[in-house]
Amino acid sequence: MWNRIGLKEDSKTLLRLNYWPFVLVAFIHTIVVGSSARRGSGANVAGDWRNLYEGGYSYGYDSYYVLRDIVRSLLPFFGLALVTVMGLWVIMILLDIFVLSPIEVGCKRYMTMARSVKPEFGEMAFVFKNCYANVVKTMFLKSLYTFLWTLLFVIPGVVKAYEYRMIPYLMAEYPDMASDEAFRISREMMTGNKWEAFVLDLSFIGWNLLSTITLGLVGVFYAGPYQMLTNAALYLTLKETHPSFGYVQQDDNYYFQN
Repeated sequence: MWNRIGLKEDSKTLLRLNYWPFVLVAFIHTIVVGSSARRGSGANVAGDWRNLYEGGYSYGYDSYYVLRDIVRSLLPFFGLALVTVMGLWVIMILLDIFVLSPIEVGCKRYMTMARSVKPEFGEMAFVFKNCYANVVKTMFLKSLYTFLWTLLFVIPGVVKAYEYRMIPYLMAEYPDMASDEAFRISREMMTGNKWEAFVLDLSFIGWNLLSTITLGLVGVFYAGPYQMLTNAALYLTLKETHPSFGYVQQDDNYYFQN
């Protein structure tokens, strides 16, 4: 069983050894994930014209018809606004699927590689040159399945989110891996580890609150890269004992060796 404290201490040490590159990568990752169009909201607006019309007249005009004419005159503008909003929403979804998700995988690749080599910043664009379509498809399916499970109430969505947690890391290291294989291996890696991963996330709540209080400064300059490195360490730790992979030397770390 992996040790939460050990992962975090190791990640803090690694962060100190190569601080600024990790800060930059984590900052880009935060922007990418924060700009994601996976989230949406809607509102239903209903009104009763009888509440607007109380049977009176004003300056000889029936208020009902005045309001009706005003609404009719504004309908073209409402329609244009609606089309504009919908168009922007579609553009953001496409941007999320075809640009932001690959960059997210690239950022996770950088953090994962940092355990054994000193990666180049170009690794963040790795997906665009390696099995791009497969990675995009797999990440889209991950988001879609998580969303559909969330519709069954929040808890199933949260459980599935933890179940699919390792998919971006698998895509980062094995971009040619088939989607169904990535889902299967992620489920197996997280079997018996979802609760511990949840507790690991909770252990960062203090840093997240402090980041909120400081308007994100703590998150940018410390908590963000710290948490990303810890999550990458969790992936490599779970990978060590999975039968689909060989054993990874725990001390195989470029920064510790140099």
